[in-house]
Amino acid sequence: MADSPDRAVAITYGEPITRGSGSTMRSRRTKGLVTLAALVALAAIGGTAARGADEITLAGAGTAPVVTATGTPEPVVTTDADATRRAAEAKAVAAKAAADQAAAAKKAADTKAAAARAAAEKVAAEKVAAEKAARAKAAGETKAKAAAALWTVTKVVDGDTIWASRAGDSRKIRFIGIDTPETGQCGFTEARNALRAIIGGQRVTLTAGARDDVDRYGRLLRYVDVNGVDAGLRLVKQGYAVARYDSRDGYGSHTREGAYVRADAASPKAACADLGAGTSSGSTGASGFTGSWPLAGDRYPCPQSRPVKGNESSMIAHEPGDRYYTVTKPEQCFATMDDAEAAGFRPAKV
Repeated sequence: MADSPDRAVAITYGEPITRGSGSTMRSRRTKGLVTLAALVALAAIGGTAARGADEITLAGAGTAPVVTATGTPEPVVTTDADATRRAAEAKAVAAKAAADQAAAAKKAADTKAAAARAAAEKVAAEKVAAEKAARAKAAGETKAKAAAALWTVTKVVDGDTIWASRAGDSRKIRFIGIDTPETGQCGFTEARNALRAIIGGQRVTLTAGARDDVDRYGRLLRYVDVNGVDAGLRLVKQGYAVARYDSRDGYGSHTREGAYVRADAASPKAACADLGAGTSSGSTGASGFTGSWPLAGDRYPCPQSRPVKGNESSMIAHEPGDRYYTVTKPEQCFATMDDAEAAGFRPAKV
């Protein structure tokens, strides 16, 4: 029986297939596939050897293979120069960061110092303003007190005694540390007029400074200043008063004693005009004393009508003919020794 094209025929591997036309076609197709597979395998082997670990993937049977290639980066080769450069760059970056940090710290410190200075200046300015206000207040209070302490001179009794009033209070004031002629004595009118010219009708400041606050007649012992001028010292400098009633004659020192004594030693003596005393020899006073008046060498004469000298520092009365009469400067003059004793004085023993 003839072979059928579709009948299976047993063949040996490697034996040429010659039976039938269908077997011939199948044999050719098989050989083509084998050849293609061999080519693909060779290509894969060659690609692996040339590129290392490239991957080859076949997509679809009987079609052209699809190849996906993944490349491995080449390793970076680092040289010593590159390392040095990168180290220098890193160092520069670090140095810049440190400099920026130092600048920021300095700026913060400067800001803090400026704030501290501003605060200190504010405190100093407030202190100065407070001190200025305090001084102004003190000056105002001092001025107010000074104005309240001023006295108005209402009467000039003589060269060293006045009446003054303040707020309805009227007091008799005896100047500290000076002495001027009493009523009727040589120089009385001149001294009184000189004092009137200095303080008459003005407001004065009365300042304590003697050992005692009042004298035995109840008069306030005070320095008398007008517009900053010491009226008592002015009288001494002009020669209308002498420095007295101080530490030299038992009355105790006073705060302006030195100035008064120096002024007295340097001042001229004012002219004397004793309106109540006669100058002709042989005249007779009410006291009964006769002869030329004043007595020769008498530096501090009393009026002839009241020739007895009363010295308040010693409370001794001297009459013409006594040993110390011509050198005694009297605070009071009496017509007779009886009058002096009635006033509390005792007669001189010599």
